[in-house]
Amino acid sequence: MKHLVLILTSLFLLPAAASACVCDKKATVEKAYAESAAIFAGKFIGSEYRRGLKSEFAEMDNEWRGKKREYEVLVHRFEVADWYKGDNSTRQTILVTDEVRFLDDGSSTVSDCGLGYKEGESYLIYAYGDEKAYDSGACTRTARLTRSSADIAILKRLSQKKSAKPAT
Repeated sequence: MKHLVLILTSLFLLPAAASACVCDKKATVEKAYAESAAIFAGKFIGSEYRRGLKSEFAEMDNEWRGKKREYEVLVHRFEVADWYKGDNSTRQTILVTDEVRFLDDGSSTVSDCGLGYKEGESYLIYAYGDEKAYDSGACTRTARLTRSSADIAILKRLSQKKSAKPAT
């Protein structure tokens, strides 16, 4: 009993940042298609920090501190092989993450709902946002392309349906 009390007490003392991303049940492919701003298959090229992108977290941090801290936002770059939804005219796109690096002290933030990508690996990305600031996360159907054949079969059907024009 003494150990149970100790364990329960320690759980309440853990910082909120230590908690993992909590997701509802993953959506079906059809629902994810309807809710996503873009869906594409592409190879992860690399990551870099960029200035000039907005971060809600960094802006709230600036407001809380009462001073303007300059920051950069981490983006992931992809070479797109196939678009299933979204701007199919571009062959490269980025995902803008929630990770921020402050320039004044080099400190950074990390989202517990972000995804890690392996350079050179291909992924099926379900993105939200808009073409200037797509993002994805652990609660989407985003996965390695090698594990996405069932999704791709459904996405091909859905994207053909959408592009089919009614007869006049």
